[in-house]
Amino acid sequence: LVRHPNPLGGLIFFYIFFPHSFGSASRRPAPIDPESTWHISADPVLCKSCGEDRTGFAVCPNCEKNYDDLIEHPKLVSACVTVHHEDGEGLAAGVTSFEDTELPFARSLCQLVYIIDGRYTGSGKYDTIQERTTRSLLLRLYGGRRNSLPEQCVQLSAAYDNSLVLVDPADPSRSVHPHMLPDKTAVYTGKLSGDLPFFVLLKQQNQGKRHSHKLFFEYMQDEIIFKTARAIMFVDSDVVFTHNGDNKGMGKLYKYLTSDPDLGGAAGEIEVWRWTKNPVTITQYFEYKSNQFMAKTFENWFGMVTCLPGAFCMVRPQALEHVLSCYLQDANTIVEKNQLDLGEDRTMTTLLLQAGWRTGYLTSATALTDVPQTLPQLIRQRRRWINSTVVNMWLLLRHVNRWCSAFPLLVSLGVELISSFTLPTAVLMLFFQMGASVGLNALLVIAVIILWVLLLLVLSLTADLDRVHYWFEASAVVGAVVIFLMIVYTVQSADLFLHKYWAEVVVVVGWVVIIVLSSVIHRQWTSVLGVLAPVTWLFMSPTMYVIVPLYAICNFDDVSWGTRG
Repeated sequence: LVRHPNPLGGLIFFYIFFPHSFGSASRRPAPIDPESTWHISADPVLCKSCGEDRTGFAVCPNCEKNYDDLIEHPKLVSACVTVHHEDGEGLAAGVTSFEDTELPFARSLCQLVYIIDGRYTGSGKYDTIQERTTRSLLLRLYGGRRNSLPEQCVQLSAAYDNSLVLVDPADPSRSVHPHMLPDKTAVYTGKLSGDLPFFVLLKQQNQGKRHSHKLFFEYMQDEIIFKTARAIMFVDSDVVFTHNGDNKGMGKLYKYLTSDPDLGGAAGEIEVWRWTKNPVTITQYFEYKSNQFMAKTFENWFGMVTCLPGAFCMVRPQALEHVLSCYLQDANTIVEKNQLDLGEDRTMTTLLLQAGWRTGYLTSATALTDVPQTLPQLIRQRRRWINSTVVNMWLLLRHVNRWCSAFPLLVSLGVELISSFTLPTAVLMLFFQMGASVGLNALLVIAVIILWVLLLLVLSLTADLDRVHYWFEASAVVGAVVIFLMIVYTVQSADLFLHKYWAEVVVVVGWVVIIVLSSVIHRQWTSVLGVLAPVTWLFMSPTMYVIVPLYAICNFDDVSWGTRG
């Protein structure tokens, strides 16, 4: 930096050695127009003796006066659990997590709100898959761990607009009929394990995940469900957050969020459940681990975790009140649909950061989630992720006002955004370099690469993925074979390769060292040093960095969800 001064290098130099001259990383949100503010947060309970906030405490933590009135306190946490076409096994595992979780407060101060995305599809047809999902969820919630209610108890009722009712002939007192709201939403209520109150909101029509969130916040503001004092938890219905003897993940995330008044939201670590099934799941396992070891940890240093995943995170309701008007606005253009509808969790995070809130990441709060198990499923999911990430990353870099306090992070995010378009080119150049190194005609190699890319582009632009999935699968196999040949050639010609391509070797080795060190720091070295996951990811890299991005870019106008119907 001293020998070759430049503006960018100088800024980085002064940030490293004189960080305080750039300002503090903590910025409280600025006041906004009260008319545009939602009111979903509950008022605190104040001690009549000392005036301190004692919400959630029967005994005041400041003056120790005993009130013994927890039943009158607002809910500390509300779990917003979105449901759409999940199977019975996944739903049961998610419910079990809530039953087993250990909370740092009375369980009665938490509420579960399951939102099932519609009895009817967008075209108006009755959704039989959703009916099976609803049936499984109701039997598990009302029947308990032992599933004491037989499946015949759940019946379709025309009187409730084709909602389900539970009728127990042996014990009529256990029968459950929903309360129908004016918008035809069926509302079921009860208590899980006798002490954890829950609501099940069965929407009339499938309108997407963000619409489910809108319903959740509207019902909270209208007090159809309880307002919340401390945290709103977003979690998918089949996510498991009590596992391997650890039942404190939800409680850890709550303590982490409430320990810092500047923290608007916090994410836990998402791990891939049942990841050894096939190369597709193994690749995602390694990708999840390496991304959280490095990217999320780096973002957390600056209080700017750029995505609080909707699968497992908590957000402060007071922070949400600043951004809900923007988050729930109508999406009219393709760009807006990619931003708002396809990446709702990243959009919410972007808005929180723009409003001045910090976002964090807690590695000790872990959750397990299922991932796509076939290549077509993976391509559809990543099409949605890539396009929404590009739009939200661009908006974040344009509007967030933290260039002083988080300069290195924002630079890295800019590089990441650019790499979304350059990585496919880099992999293709690697293929060309491989072909030229083994003595193939350079023009022939270029021609083959161009034909391959053109084939992928034509198929991505014109064909139905379900009908031509074998072409993409064949391309993935070809890419893995090329990577294997590159490894063999590198081993056989190690001296020549090190002499000719030493810079590339340094970059690759440095990258591996960083991943290994980060896994050791996180005390999860076995997840990376185990040979299976990183080697599988290496063979799948042409798929992840060429096939998937090309398909995503070609289908930017596809604003369907892509997975689970």
